[in-house]
Amino acid sequence: MFREFHQFCAIPDGKGIEHICEGRLARAVNESVTRIHFHGLDIEMANLTVEQPSIQVMKVEITHGLNVERSENGSAADWVVTKSSLLGAPCTYYVPREDNRDCIDGIDAEHKPYNVAITALIESPMKLFVMNQNYSKILLGNDN
Repeated sequence: MFREFHQFCAIPDGKGIEHICEGRLARAVNESVTRIHFHGLDIEMANLTVEQPSIQVMKVEITHGLNVERSENGSAADWVVTKSSLLGAPCTYYVPREDNRDCIDGIDAEHKPYNVAITALIESPMKLFVMNQNYSKILLGNDN
């Protein structure tokens, strides 16, 4: 997903960004990419690699029966919140108060799915900078 996100930004592929990001984040990223292209600049990704030890899970959030767009799920008072640990990180599990179905009820067509959101710190040897059109000068960022 990390690589796909950056590739969708570089192409640019707005639908791909919408597929991989939550709605509000996708809108913000697409607006930024549009502004970059409006000014005649391109986004290029090179040497985008991630080694497994360089991924650190910071937190996990699991929602059951809630909308994928977290901003549309109403007040936090409407949810039952359970805390635990998953993947070595703090985990918060959210379920609507009125939802008393069992996980086997997932067979039901009206049953909303689980949504797992993982916040991770990913270290990559990626370089990020903006260059002029003939690549002779760095306009923003640095090359290390």
